[in-house]
Amino acid sequence: MLHYPDTIVATTVEEKVAKKLHKHLDSLGLDCKLIPDGTMDFEYDYPRSSLDGPNPGVASRGVLKVTGDFDYIDILKRKTVSKSEFAPGGFYGMGIAEGTMWKLQFFISFPSEYDLGPLNFGTLTKVLKGRFHSKVEDFIWSGYGKLTTLPPGLIADDVIAVLNADKKLRELMMHALLKEHTITVSVYKPKAKVNYEISQIVKDDSYWYKYKPKKESHAKIMITSEWKVQKDLFLDQQTLEAYQRLSANIKSTVEKLKYHIARRS
Repeated sequence: MLHYPDTIVATTVEEKVAKKLHKHLDSLGLDCKLIPDGTMDFEYDYPRSSLDGPNPGVASRGVLKVTGDFDYIDILKRKTVSKSEFAPGGFYGMGIAEGTMWKLQFFISFPSEYDLGPLNFGTLTKVLKGRFHSKVEDFIWSGYGKLTTLPPGLIADDVIAVLNADKKLRELMMHALLKEHTITVSVYKPKAKVNYEISQIVKDDSYWYKYKPKKESHAKIMITSEWKVQKDLFLDQQTLEAYQRLSANIKSTVEKLKYHIARRS
């Protein structure tokens, strides 16, 4: 009878990217650690498929547990495959071009009884193009910034108003958006239902692993940016601070509203 250990049997090709990012963020002072594959519910939104062969797709490539203003970072890779009239040959055959892009998803966790409203907004950014250097000329937050479905004005549940009042955050965002382009904030719910009661063996096209999360992440708000090239995945100090300050503002606003958003048993 075959025995499958609790750890992953095969190693993902991009595991080194997660390790490098962890080392980089640690050098910037972020208190974080890589956690075992398959232990978070949000990982199953984009399973750890290998993305080998001529098939496009999105897959998780590693999760960092953070002690700070946000709680988890999920590293995503996207592969695109397209026909190219200009390519004399491709990796998988005549005229097939492959591209890869990356992005980070930042998750903020809250107690399970918190029921957050339809929060969903992002940045509209105006970039001033320069001959050698471009810069962000201005940006605004646009979308639905309320944390509850109560009528406007009853309680202070508008996250956008809180963010606009933070001048230091605006300064950091003016720097960060040059590479991040668009940053979005939304309420998050896992796409796949995770069974936490039993242990299952799950197989995809890359490896076998034990599927038994120790606990739910309770991730309820997600912050993310646009897809980018791999080198831009490694945030600089100011961009990391922008995400931290953005998360801190959101978290403090939610906590101030806890008596309004907590489900009554």
